Amino acid sequence: MSTAVNNPAAEILSAAAGPAPRHVAIIMDGNRRWAQARGLEPVDGHRAGAVRLGEVCEWADDAGLDTLTLWVLSTDNLKRPAQELAGLLPLIGETIEELASRGHWLVKPIGDLTVLPGHLATSMERARDISRSAPGMTVNIAVAYDGRREIAHAIRQILLTGVAPPADGDPVDDWQLLIAEHLYTRDQPDPDLIIRTSGEQRLSGFLLWQAAVSEYYFCDVPWPAFSRDEFRRALDSYASRRRRYGR
Repeated sequence: MSTAVNNPAAEILSAAAGPAPRHVAIIMDGNRRWAQARGLEPVDGHRAGAVRLGEVCEWADDAGLDTLTLWVLSTDNLKRPAQELAGLLPLIGETIEELASRGHWLVKPIGDLTVLPGHLATSMERARDISRSAPGMTVNIAVAYDGRREIAHAIRQILLTGVAPPADGDPVDDWQLLIAEHLYTRDQPDPDLIIRTSGEQRLSGFLLWQAAVSEYYFCDVPWPAFSRDEFRRALDSYASRRRRYGR
């Protein structure tokens, strides 16, 4: 007769052969479609998505991840109707500050905070400061994020700070390392697995540099309906693959 063991990680990771990812990134898509299907306002979908965000952090922690990156808001999302943004932007600030206040994870904003309203930029900075000494995994919160803008920002920082580029004749790899050191995710591993919810099968500019050899998992469920079981299936799918890293 077997004895059950209370092991949260075992509940997330199945017996699928293969390594577990260190870094998972998620494109949290489908809040508005989830709300529309229920006859609700877009902000209701965003509220449900905010609840799911906190839960997924817990599941990722249980699975032993080192880094979790969540794409909360793109720069293009800032062009949405003013009425929707009036409900969405304060909700993002409240959600991220609450996440940081738990004291479990290092919450790191990534994105162009200069294009955000002052109150949201302040919330993002406060969340970073509150959680600075947290002992757990790193949770990147991508707000006002665009992959091409990130790469352009990295090159601009290299030029502005006067960092000496590699000398002529050095390998291209040296240039790649220099750019990587100026990305929002510098000093972090690239994502092993990128998950996108709500059925779309594209990156939409997410982590363009970092996703060069990432594995992908697309699921049809909208973000507010993304479940612990679906997260487990994504990790199982990753574990069953043989990563070749372009070789």
